[in-house]
Amino acid sequence: MSQKSLLVLLLVTIAIATESPALQQLRHKLESNEYNSQLVDMLELSVAGGQLDRVFELLQKMIDDLTGQTNSANLEHASRMAAFQSSIEQLETNLASLQNEVQTTNRKIGEITQAISTLTSTSVSVKKQLEAINQREEQIRDNRAKEIQSVETKQTAAQKVLGALEEIHDRLVKAVLSNQGSFLEETEKQEIIKQVKQELGLNHPIALLLDLSVKFDEVTARKAIELIEQIIASIKDGQQFREQNQTAAEQNFNSLINEVSILREKLGQDNQKTSSTLKNRQNDLKIAQRRNKQLSLNQENTQQLLETTRVQKDLYDSNFRSNASKREGQLNSLKTAFQILRDNEQALKK
Repeated sequence: MSQKSLLVLLLVTIAIATESPALQQLRHKLESNEYNSQLVDMLELSVAGGQLDRVFELLQKMIDDLTGQTNSANLEHASRMAAFQSSIEQLETNLASLQNEVQTTNRKIGEITQAISTLTSTSVSVKKQLEAINQREEQIRDNRAKEIQSVETKQTAAQKVLGALEEIHDRLVKAVLSNQGSFLEETEKQEIIKQVKQELGLNHPIALLLDLSVKFDEVTARKAIELIEQIIASIKDGQQFREQNQTAAEQNFNSLINEVSILREKLGQDNQKTSSTLKNRQNDLKIAQRRNKQLSLNQENTQQLLETTRVQKDLYDSNFRSNASKREGQLNSLKTAFQILRDNEQALKK
């Protein structure tokens, strides 16, 4: 039966004892508050006649009900507080894990950033080397082309001189073999001298020999033939030497071009590998940055949830303790009232 039912019963059983010592003792014993005032007022109206046993019964039931409510509330409080604590511990564990992940991701971002910087420098260096290699090849090919052109020019010039000297040589040899004293006409002599000067130069020994000879006789012709033969041999040796040099130069050129090609291929492979690695690391950086952003957001949300859960726990515990204190006071009041009435039962029944 509820407290309201007890009140009705007590009103029905109202009799006397407004000034009974038991009720005066009860007023003195109980703390002054609204609940206790209502309880005492109620008891003042209910201590008459044979209904006192019914009052004891109802008081005991109220005590039992309130004790049951207290026990249930304590159990629920313990369960809820354990749940709150479990949630808080789990959130603290999650927060610590997120903090560690954020730190790990930040370190990873730093490492990736450093790697990207190194790879970028390497890529720039490799590209500069490739550019230098291409310029080097261009220079080698240009030098070789100029060298070939120079040799061809020299060989052509030498061949022209050689042809002229061989012609002069043949004319002089023919004249000597004719065994004639004055075997060359002046006009032919001047023609030969002019040709020698044109091919060998004005101050060439042969030109001077022929030009200064008073008599262009067989002796002079033989000296000229000997010198021309030496010159012809020298020119041919020079041509042969240049041809041999060109063979060596061509081999050297091919070797240089091959070295450049091998180096360029290696640098190209290095550049491709570096570019691929750089691209991968840039992608890794984007992924790490996105993950770090998400982790930071999760960390912030977890921190807020943890703080909210702590506040909810404290608020729930505070409300529970306030209600528990109120129930404890009411229970003590009921027990005190019950005991005082029991102690004064005989007097109240008179």
